[in-house]
Amino acid sequence: MTIDAMGTQTEIAGTVRENGGDYILALKENQKTLYNDVKLYLDDVHHEKKLLESENYCKTIEKGHGRIETRECIISEEISWLHNKSAWKDLHGVGVIFYCTIEKNGVISKQSHYFIYSCIGLNAKQIMKYKRNHWTIENNLHWVLDMAFREDESRARKDNSAENFNVIRQIAFNILKSEKTFKGGITDKQFKCLLDSSYLDLILANWICS
Repeated sequence: MTIDAMGTQTEIAGTVRENGGDYILALKENQKTLYNDVKLYLDDVHHEKKLLESENYCKTIEKGHGRIETRECIISEEISWLHNKSAWKDLHGVGVIFYCTIEKNGVISKQSHYFIYSCIGLNAKQIMKYKRNHWTIENNLHWVLDMAFREDESRARKDNSAENFNVIRQIAFNILKSEKTFKGGITDKQFKCLLDSSYLDLILANWICS
């Protein structure tokens, strides 16, 4: 299970493992100490020759749509140095994906995605595949939320309001998507709910009883 940084919580990691799953949890500033420790360690070992020649390193270069995309994935199962690692159930390793895009006009953008994981026996190439699948799903969902719910136009910024509204939109999206009697898209279903209160009642009843 791949989860964004908002879901990187010890309780969630424990629940995933107790139900027989594995996790790959993104790290950002909401887990500041863990994020900084992992970042410092992986940035330090990034250029070690021994690492770059092992299965703990993977690099891909893709060209298309007028740009060049380079991804480097580094993982490490050596986590004896990691403070409070026992808080994360069955934590097995840490990793990072360095992502660089060179646009046709010469503009360069760089990102770093750090994470922790419980999976045993996976190499960097396999971890990269799981992370990329997650981003594909995330990007598709973001497109729907923006087009159908105008998420990018939202001015909600205070405290946790942006995250809270994002969760509400995803719940609404899943409710509408699960309704199969009407063959329209998400926007069509929204519009039908406005015009037909009985259809709105049907959607809510199906969701509550599911």
